[in-house]
Amino acid sequence: MLRKLLTSVCTVEVLAPEALINAAERIALDNPDDCDLKFWVAPGARLEGLLFLGLMWRSDASYSSFKKFLGIIGLLALLYPRTYVDYGTKFAYTDASTCEWKPWVYIGTRLIGLLYVLIAIGELRGQ
Repeated sequence: MLRKLLTSVCTVEVLAPEALINAAERIALDNPDDCDLKFWVAPGARLEGLLFLGLMWRSDASYSSFKKFLGIIGLLALLYPRTYVDYGTKFAYTDASTCEWKPWVYIGTRLIGLLYVLIAIGELRGQ
């Protein structure tokens, strides 16, 4: 089920990265119209989607490695949600100081991080 869900998200990321990014900004930012993405973000999202699809579907071993990788990313998000979001903001936006994240974004980042860690633990236990 996880593979199918992630495949759906990655497919949208490949086919319509701008739409996915715009939807996420409207949900998570208080001021999405004031935040300008760097020129490479949409093509980078498309590439990320392709890479993740390849890792998920190339083989069972690569899918297992992908889930373990999620655990590493998740651990960072779980332990340091504000730093995680702030770093991502600086990385993706031309003037990160103008972006105002809704308060729940940091809690949501921590929860997604926990989910990723649990996915990785489940994968490690399965071996």
